[in-house]
Amino acid sequence: MHFALLLVHVYCFGLLTEASDLKNVLYIVVDDLRPQLGAYGQSEMYTPNIDKLASQSLVFERAYCQQAVCAPSRNSFMTGRRPDTTKAWNFIDHFREAGVGLNWSSMPQYFKNHGYFSSGVGKLYHKNLPPDNDPPSWSDLKQFPYYWGNPQGCPNHTSSCPLSRETYNFTDMNSTAIMMQHMHYAAQHRDTPFFLGIGFHKPHLSWRFPQEFLQHYPNASNITVAKHLMTPAGMPTVAYHTCIPPSRYTDLHKYEHNISVPYPVEVQQHLRQGYYSAVSYMDSLVGEVLRELDSLGLSNDTIVAFHADHGWQLGEHNEWCKQTNFELAARVPFMIRAPGYEAAAGKKTSSLVELVDVFPTLVELAGLPPCQENLEGKSLAPLFKDSTKSVKNVSLTQYPRCGNVKTGADNCGGVKRTDFEYMGYSIRTDRYRYTEWVEWNGKKLQPNWENVIGKELYDHQGDEENDFDAFENENVAEKEEEVAKELSKMLRESFSH
Repeated sequence: MHFALLLVHVYCFGLLTEASDLKNVLYIVVDDLRPQLGAYGQSEMYTPNIDKLASQSLVFERAYCQQAVCAPSRNSFMTGRRPDTTKAWNFIDHFREAGVGLNWSSMPQYFKNHGYFSSGVGKLYHKNLPPDNDPPSWSDLKQFPYYWGNPQGCPNHTSSCPLSRETYNFTDMNSTAIMMQHMHYAAQHRDTPFFLGIGFHKPHLSWRFPQEFLQHYPNASNITVAKHLMTPAGMPTVAYHTCIPPSRYTDLHKYEHNISVPYPVEVQQHLRQGYYSAVSYMDSLVGEVLRELDSLGLSNDTIVAFHADHGWQLGEHNEWCKQTNFELAARVPFMIRAPGYEAAAGKKTSSLVELVDVFPTLVELAGLPPCQENLEGKSLAPLFKDSTKSVKNVSLTQYPRCGNVKTGADNCGGVKRTDFEYMGYSIRTDRYRYTEWVEWNGKKLQPNWENVIGKELYDHQGDEENDFDAFENENVAEKEEEVAKELSKMLRESFSH
């Protein structure tokens, strides 16, 4: 395979762009990571490498995923399209299905089609969604195989499990080793720009990590838990999710977990200790990758983008998962270090942004022509020149519901999309989060806006995004009827587009 393409045809401008003018891309995606990082005003977790990257990057303080669960979110940001367009809302469907996106360009595929060497490792797409990790996205899967581990080694009912490096095969370590091969290949072929992606599985459950990372959190009894352990006052029960069955990953099978019974405080502290340790382990691998990039002399010409696929709730609202439309599930850490935009380094922007914006943003920052397909995100490149601007007024998130909505509905993970019962559509403005739970029309795969079973309105006035407990604790949809009415109109117009 010949990768040394020196010229790329820029169709929209009718020009030729020298490959030497293009920027490389290192794309880092993390699973289940909430913005509880030093760069976001938090001090609970030890994340020196991510915090260092943030000091060199433009940090997006209000970034949101389009659906707070792995496969749909990844189908969305890897294509620059929303779940209602990809038709992928759970762990059954994907955008490459006939009648959906067979001919779409994914983000890495777009770079590949413009002369880049494109290769990925780890959890970028969710496993087999699309099938075989979407071969059109990558330049050479045989030479650089996509890695997905099958971690074993801990008792079944264990949420937090420190392990020895000598006796356990860590998935993310293997991904990191393969990424080193990718970067060395790129360094040997400097006449070809590259798009390299790595997806870290941690801190996804279960929280397996090298035992030395417990040293940062040696005493679980000193760890602070959520202040608000109950669901928001006035919340419709359809908004609540009973989360991953405790018997699958955790040692919590002996405790009752439902909408009104929080775990004991000492259990919550133990869970946070496991999550924090897994995050610090992942942070160490991010550091390894970035140091290797620097040692190979590639940093000055490489954009580094870092974000999570969705957030995570650590006991707030009595939730221990993602799978909701709450702020903590939808909001993600997101930062980009961009050569040529040094004035943006270390700055933060409060502009509302979405993961659907990643694709067009990296394309513009790299120096490629805009993708002429129907992407649904916007380039955030203007924020690198003026971080005080806003590129959009709202962000949009959604989540399907199935089952008993009176006790905490199922997340529809294994339910055919034709059999969903409801879809929750959520709009985040500068001040409010408004959500409508609407009956789902399975034949048309669209909402029936005439049948709304629940509304939520949360006021974020004064929210500086650094207190995870201070907001969304009271549903004021009935108290603020005029505001809810106005936002309902805005929500429907936004999702209809």
